Amino acid sequence: MSLNTLTTGDKVLFVAPATVDENSFVQVKNSAQEQVGPNGQTAFEVFDRVAEAPLVKSSYNLIYSNLFSPSVSIHTPSMFSHYLSTLAAGGRLILEEVVLLVDLANTVCPITRKSTDLESMLKLAGFVDVTVTNVAPVSDETLASYFKLWGTTKIEQGVSRLTGKFGIAHIEAKKPAYEVGQKMKLNFKKKPAATNKKAVWATVSTDDIEDDDLLLDESDRMKPSKESLARPDDCELTDGKRKACKNCTCGRAEEEAEAEANGVVSLDLMDDIQDEIVEVDPTPKKTGCGSCTLGDAFRCSTCPYLGMPAFTAGEKVALGGMFAQDDIEF
Repeated sequence: MSLNTLTTGDKVLFVAPATVDENSFVQVKNSAQEQVGPNGQTAFEVFDRVAEAPLVKSSYNLIYSNLFSPSVSIHTPSMFSHYLSTLAAGGRLILEEVVLLVDLANTVCPITRKSTDLESMLKLAGFVDVTVTNVAPVSDETLASYFKLWGTTKIEQGVSRLTGKFGIAHIEAKKPAYEVGQKMKLNFKKKPAATNKKAVWATVSTDDIEDDDLLLDESDRMKPSKESLARPDDCELTDGKRKACKNCTCGRAEEEAEAEANGVVSLDLMDDIQDEIVEVDPTPKKTGCGSCTLGDAFRCSTCPYLGMPAFTAGEKVALGGMFAQDDIEF
């Protein structure tokens, strides 16, 4: 286990399984305490209990997780979330875990993840700068110790079958340089305008600009007369249609003269159109055929009762059923 990343004043947390060799741990802790100095801090937490451990928020700037070998402990998303809250802003996490080097077929094994899976879990937990620095293949001797930790009796058979298929992934990650939920004041004040800012057209040469007054001639400068502003279709309306004025300038007089010379007759669309009024005699009609009351199938083409239902002569029309009732009851 390398401790080259420690500096004076660091606060370090070691996380390891309960099966770790005590002498190895004491040796590593003493070495770490010497490197961090009296202003630093070193602490230890059991791997299986770290997810529920009452660790102080933002209290460590470096966590070593599962770096003692042999270990078959597996990190969980809740552990990574707890690590993120325990680390200070910009703190680092260094961990190791047994991973698969190849996919296993028809084999039941506690190890199911690859190094890329661990990398994705760390990113989802909120870590940045996640880097897999090394994936070292597991030796047969170390693999045999893994089977002992799993409680397997057929160690030799398992080693011969899974040799070269496991590796130890060494991963480093970093907490962002801000705390979760941290607030920051935003400055929305506008910056003062620069006083020495040059005008946009200051660099444009006046020789390239054309004088607008030179584009106008004398006719453009004359004030328009009242006659020129009159509407071209201002002819008099006589008998429902327009006729050319005495001093016609719109061209209607020429059109009328040309139409008269060619014998063209103009249709007057403004004539009053009277609606045809049909008078109806309400008195009873005298019938000559006697079939007026039988219905349209028996009536003449000039029968005044065309379109009416059959009726009895002299019968008064009465509405029955629902039509005999008022719409509103009082």
